[in-house]
Amino acid sequence: MVWKPETCRCSLRDYVVAEFDAAFQEKGLQRDDRINDIRVLLRYNHVNLDPEQQRIDPFIRMESITVELNYIAVLEIEIVETATNNRVWAGSISRIHQVTPGEYMHEARARPAFSGAFSEVLASYPAR
Repeated sequence: MVWKPETCRCSLRDYVVAEFDAAFQEKGLQRDDRINDIRVLLRYNHVNLDPEQQRIDPFIRMESITVELNYIAVLEIEIVETATNNRVWAGSISRIHQVTPGEYMHEARARPAFSGAFSEVLASYPAR
């Protein structure tokens, strides 16, 4: 299996993929970027809940911006068969956020949340 993080911010990618990898290993599967029969695609989508905040990038801490951002963070997961490109499984995790820019980019708090969310969503993935 190989992971292909797509449209996921670089600052999130490493630990998000690490938490997904750990949750997937709990299902009895191992990551192998060279020899794989499935590919895992992770896609991040950011949905602003306030139209006036569309131009604000929540991944950049700007001291001059003090407004609370309201958005939904969605991480879509798609697993496809490498040989045929057919979808094997798909799921997603999401969370509503109300934060100031940069406030939530704390890996120590985010890792357990990602771990739990990935374990929960992967519960429906067939065990090996």
